[in-house]
Amino acid sequence: MKRRVMSLVAVLLMLGILAGCAGTGAPAAEEPPAVPEASPSEEPLKVAALLSGPINDMGWNASAYEGLLALEAEFGCEINYAESVEQSDMEETFRAFALQGYDVIFGHGFQFGDAATRVAEEFPETDFVVISSDISNGTNLGSANTVTEDQGFIAGALAALTSESGVVGGIGGVDIPPIRGPILGFMAGAEYVNPDIEVIAVLTGSNDDVAKAKETAVTMIENGADVIFANANQAGLGSIEACKEAGVWAVGSNQDQNPIAPETVFQSVIKSTPKLFTYVVEQIINGTYEARFHGLGVREGAIYLSDWHGYDAQLPEVKAEIEKIIEGLKDGSVTYDVSKYNL
Repeated sequence: MKRRVMSLVAVLLMLGILAGCAGTGAPAAEEPPAVPEASPSEEPLKVAALLSGPINDMGWNASAYEGLLALEAEFGCEINYAESVEQSDMEETFRAFALQGYDVIFGHGFQFGDAATRVAEEFPETDFVVISSDISNGTNLGSANTVTEDQGFIAGALAALTSESGVVGGIGGVDIPPIRGPILGFMAGAEYVNPDIEVIAVLTGSNDDVAKAKETAVTMIENGADVIFANANQAGLGSIEACKEAGVWAVGSNQDQNPIAPETVFQSVIKSTPKLFTYVVEQIINGTYEARFHGLGVREGAIYLSDWHGYDAQLPEVKAEIEKIIEGLKDGSVTYDVSKYNL
């Protein structure tokens, strides 16, 4: 019995010695550091937009879709939209998005202002933003717009610089500020370049009647216009078609419209809707947003020329002159007054 106990003690001593020897060769294993609990990831901002027309109009509504895609790419927003929303459906559509938990809802156009104003009162936790308007309520309804007269001014200057006949045309759709503004600016820009130029300017009363815009452009061409600028959303496509068929120049609006008629649209004056969308949403994300009017123009990079698509080689003097004019708008050396023009 004693021998068994002594043997057991010897074995335990030997194990202790071996353990001690092993400890001198490598540090004792440390307990893994505590891993902090992962904080729940923030939900992506949900953003929706109401559009007056289809996203494939290559103009105003397509630019809103680009704005939504920019929000998705830059900020990871969850996006949605409703296209071709009629006036009678505006409130219901705003309300539907709000009930679905959308954080920011854009009304893409001046005409959405009244509906947004009413629905904003019902959903104080939702931000409503109307594009091409200046409305606000100081709490959850704001607006954002480009300096639309600048867009028209650049288009008018381009038309006057390019025209050989001394007659140019400007076509607008519905008589609302974001449509009237560019056409008045067009008149001012054309006369800035050439005080003796004849400017034919018309508001057709429709942003989706393509045939009417085409008919208007045809009449202008018959009266000598050899460069036409149309700012009429989807209807503007009719003007470009008329210019293409007649072999005269067209100045695109809102988006680069050269792909529609590459031999006709030599330049487009882009009104960057994506810039308006990202400007507002970035401020909302950063917590610096104020529910007021936000105006962005040439100086902020919200209005600019498209690619020249090779026409800079064909029209080098036009390119050089329009770049000077744009720089003048930025630094304040070029000014204009649209109040003296009428439609």
